[in-house]
Amino acid sequence: MAVSENTTTILLAEDDAAERRLITHFLAREDYYVVEAATGSEALDYLREFEPDLIIADLRMPELDGIELLNIAKDEFSAIPFIIVSGVGTMEDVIHGLRLGAWDYLTKPIQPLELLLHSIKRVLEKAELLKNMRSHQEYLENIVQQRTADLLRQNKSYARELKRRQKMEEQARIAENEWRRTVDALPEMIAIIDKDRKITRVNKSMLTFLEKTEAELIGQCCFLCSSESACLHKACMKNTQPQTKELRFDKEGKDLELKIIPYNSVDGKWLGSIHVFRDITEIKKQIKEQKLRQSKALHSQKLESVGQLASGIAHEINTPTQFVSSNIAFFDEAFADLQSSINSIVKACSAEIVSAETILTQLEEADWNYLEEEIPTAIQQSKEGLNRVSSIVRAMKEFSHPGDREAQEVDINNIIETTVTVARNEWKYVADVQLDLDPELPKISCLSDEMGQVILNLLVNSAHAIEDKLGETPEEDKGTITIATSQQPPWVVICISDTGVGMPRHVIEKIFEPFFTTKSTGKGTGQGLAIAYDVITSKHGGNIQVDSQTGKGTTFTIELPLSVK
Repeated sequence: MAVSENTTTILLAEDDAAERRLITHFLAREDYYVVEAATGSEALDYLREFEPDLIIADLRMPELDGIELLNIAKDEFSAIPFIIVSGVGTMEDVIHGLRLGAWDYLTKPIQPLELLLHSIKRVLEKAELLKNMRSHQEYLENIVQQRTADLLRQNKSYARELKRRQKMEEQARIAENEWRRTVDALPEMIAIIDKDRKITRVNKSMLTFLEKTEAELIGQCCFLCSSESACLHKACMKNTQPQTKELRFDKEGKDLELKIIPYNSVDGKWLGSIHVFRDITEIKKQIKEQKLRQSKALHSQKLESVGQLASGIAHEINTPTQFVSSNIAFFDEAFADLQSSINSIVKACSAEIVSAETILTQLEEADWNYLEEEIPTAIQQSKEGLNRVSSIVRAMKEFSHPGDREAQEVDINNIIETTVTVARNEWKYVADVQLDLDPELPKISCLSDEMGQVILNLLVNSAHAIEDKLGETPEEDKGTITIATSQQPPWVVICISDTGVGMPRHVIEKIFEPFFTTKSTGKGTGQGLAIAYDVITSKHGGNIQVDSQTGKGTTFTIELPLSVK
C-alpha cells in the first residue's frame, strides 16, 4: 500500500489478533496507516524499518514486552511518541512505563474506541509542540554558545564574566517562558498541587475555564474536594497511584475527566500531584448519540420483525378461525332444525294432541341423535380454536409492546415462550422446537423488550440454518431447535441450539461484527447478532458465546447476571 507523505503512520504492537484487527480497522477509517505487529520483536523490526509517527504497544507481549520495547524505542527513537495499553499489567507497570517516557496509557478493552482516537490526536499534537519547542531550544542554545564564546574571546575580565552569566540567566528565563507558553498552548487544563494541597502552578487553559487570574489561584487551597474523605489528592499521596474521576460543571456545560498524577523530586521525594483536566464533553456526547442510534436500530429491527411476522401470524390465526366459522355455521343449521321441531311439538301441546310418538318423530326429523353427538364436539373444537387465537394475540401483544427503558424484574422463560409462539410460522415448516426451561428459574433484572428481540434473532437464525441444510420443505424429518434455561451462579444461562448447516471458523470470528452476514441479499442485514451482542454485553453485563460445527449445527450460549444490577 502506497502511503502519502502526509499520512500518519502508527505502529500497533498487540498480540491479541482480534483486538489488533479491531483497532486497525478503526484507525484505517480515520485515515491512519497502521503497521501491525503480533510480538514485541516483530514490532522492533518494524520500528527500525519504518520509523513510524506513533507507537501503540501492549504491556504484555511474547518475546519482547511493552516495557522493553519502550526502553529500546526511547534509546533509538526518543522523539517518537509511545502509548502503552494495559490489559493484564499492574498499575506499577503503567507508572513505570510513564516514567520511562510513555506519553499516555489506556486500559483494555478500549471502550469506546473514540478514547483511543482522542489519545492519538492529543499525543500527536503534543509531539508537534515538543518538536517546535526543541527546535527553538536548540536555536537558543546555539545563540548562548555563540555569545558565550564571543564574550570569552573579547574579554575574560570579571565584569564581562558577570555580564556573560547575567545573559545566560536571561536565556534561562527565556527558556522558562518558552516552556510556560508551551504548557499554556496545551488544550488540557493543568494545575500543580503541593503536598499541602496548595496550588503552585496553573496553565492558561485552566485560568480561562475558571475565569480567574493566576494571582487569584496561586497559593490557594485546591477547591475540588467537598470533604477530606473525597480528596483524590490525598488518596494519591497515600498510595502513590494515579487517580481518575469524571466531573460535571453545569454552569459551563462541560464534562471533564480529571487525572491526578503524583510527582517526585529528582531524589525521589514526594512533592505533590499534577492535576490534568481533559474535556470529554464531546466524547460523552458522541457516546450518548451512539446509544441513541443503537436504540433506534433496535426499534427499527423490532418493527421490521413485527412486519415480517405479521403474515405468519395471520396464517396461524386463520386456521382456527376457519373451523370456528364452520362450527358456527353448523350451529346455525342445527338450531334451525331444532327450532322447527320444537315449534311442532309446542303446537301439538297447544292442541292437546301431543304424544311420545309425536315428540320422537320431531326429534328424528331434527336428527337429534347426530346433533347430540356432534354439538359438544363442535363446542370443544371452537373453544380450542378461540384459545389458540387468544394465545397468539396475547403473545404478539407482549412481543410488540414497547418495553420499559429501565431494567425490571422479568421472567426469562415467559419471554422465550412468547417469542417462540409469535415466530411459529418462521420455524414450523423446517423444525420442531423443544423447550427445556428451568421451572425454578428466578426473575432477573432485564430489558424485556430488547431481550425478546435477541431471542427472536437467534431463533430465526436457527430456522434459516436448518432451512439452508434441509430446504424449505424437508422431504424427510425436520430439524430441531432446542432452547434451554438453567441456573449456573452467578449466571442465568440460555442455550439455543439447532441442527442446521453450522458455520466454519472464519465465519464464527466475524459473526458479531456489524453488517456481517452469510445470508443472501434481502434475507439478512448483518445487524441481528451485532445488536444481540451489544444488548447482552453492554446493557446487561452478560456474555454470549457461539459453538458451531459445519454440517452439524450451532449453539449460542447467553449468560445473564443473576443479581440485580
